[in-house]
Amino acid sequence: MSNDVSFQRAQRLSAIAHWAEAGVLEGRARLPIEQAFDDRVENRGGQFFNPVPVANLHDVVFHREVSYLVDAFDALPRRVDQAFDSAWKAFELETAEFEGRRITDRLETASLRLDADVVAAICAAAPAQTCEYTYKRLIEDFIDEQAEAGLESRARSRSTPQLDQLLDYLKETYGRSSSQGARRKGAMLLRRALRGETLTLGDVHGFRLDGESLSRFLVLLLLYTARNERFHGTSFSPFVSSDATIGTYSHPYFLFLASYYLLLATWMDTRPDATGCSRDSLLESLDSNMEIALHLFGRHWEQ
Repeated sequence: MSNDVSFQRAQRLSAIAHWAEAGVLEGRARLPIEQAFDDRVENRGGQFFNPVPVANLHDVVFHREVSYLVDAFDALPRRVDQAFDSAWKAFELETAEFEGRRITDRLETASLRLDADVVAAICAAAPAQTCEYTYKRLIEDFIDEQAEAGLESRARSRSTPQLDQLLDYLKETYGRSSSQGARRKGAMLLRRALRGETLTLGDVHGFRLDGESLSRFLVLLLLYTARNERFHGTSFSPFVSSDATIGTYSHPYFLFLASYYLLLATWMDTRPDATGCSRDSLLESLDSNMEIALHLFGRHWEQ
C-alpha cells in the first residue's frame, strides 16, 4: 500500500473518530487536494458559476425543481458531485410527464426533444476526465464483460447506428490493449467525436456524429450512468480518494453543468416562461460558465 493511500485512509478514519467525540458540527481537517482546490477557486477571483434567473411560476413541480437547484448551488464549489446529483434530480423530475412508464423511456423522450445546438455545445465542452470515464464504461467494461446491466441494455437498445459504429471502432482499435497509451488515444478520439469533428474510422471517411447520437449519448449513456453509479453507491466518494487530483473535480463539475443546461433546454420546450431564455441566450450562459471553468481548471480540463 502506498504512503498516499495510507495517509488518505488514516485521515478518513481520523475525521470519523473526531466527530465521534465532538459531533459533526466540528469541522474536519481538509485533505491536501481539497485545500488545493479551495485555494485555486480563491486565487482565480472567487468566481465559479453563474445561474440564469428564474420566474415565479405557479406550479408545485416547478418549485420542487427550483429547490433542487438551490441544493445544487449550495453544494458549490466544494462538492460539485453533490451539485450534479441535485441538478440531475431537477432534470429527471421535469421529464415525469413525458411518454413512458419507466424513467429510461422518459429520458429517451427528453433526449429527442432537446435543442440540437445546446446538446452539441454541451458535448463539445466535455473535459478529458469525462471522456476517459466514458471510455472505461463503454469500451473496457464491455470488453471485460463487467458493464452494468442497465448500461448494457441502454447501449444495445437506445443507441444509434452512428454511436454503435464509433464504439465498435474504439473497441477494435484501442480496447483490446491494456496500455495506458491506447486507453488515452481511445478516450481522446471519443472526445473529438463529441466535439463534432469529422473523423476517419479505418476505411470509413467523413464520419461525424449527428444530433440524435450526441443527445442519446449525453443523456442515456453518460449522465444516467454516472447518476446510477452514485445512487447505488458503486463509485468511490471522489475527493477523499487517494487518487484525487484537481482534474478529478472537472468530471463531476461537467456532469453538473450538463444536467443544469439540459434542464434549461427542457424548460425552453415545456415551460418557456420559466427563464425567458432563448436558444442564443442559453448558449451564451453556457459559454460564459465554460470560460470560468476553463480559467479555473486550466490544463487540468485537458488532462
